[in-house]
Amino acid sequence: MKKEAYLFDTHALVFWNNKETVSEEFINFFDNQVQQGRLYVSSISFWEIALLVKRGKMAISDLHAWKNELLNITNIRLIEPSASEVIDSTLLPDHHKDPFDRLLIAQANQNKFLIVTKDRDIHKYQVKTFWV
Repeated sequence: MKKEAYLFDTHALVFWNNKETVSEEFINFFDNQVQQGRLYVSSISFWEIALLVKRGKMAISDLHAWKNELLNITNIRLIEPSASEVIDSTLLPDHHKDPFDRLLIAQANQNKFLIVTKDRDIHKYQVKTFWV
């Protein structure tokens, strides 16, 4: 039986890393998944976070250091969007206009990941989602 693999939506990554706005069950579950090498983050999440920092919606003094520390102290796997995934993201129905989420949906479908998200618009797509 194949074990599930998980792709964090950007907010899920931040909540898990900061250990806030989520339950202890959520933190423990994904701490376990990351140890088993089944937790992924897309490079586009760092782009989205950088834009949020730039707009003053998040406070991270050194985003490069934050990213490097996250990747170095966990076993979270970084994935890059492929050209096919970028194209597929534009072919999705227009339930959701957010290009970051559309690309995460395409990446999750291509790689057979469950997206860890609370975003209700993502649930409108044919993509597996998960939240503890």
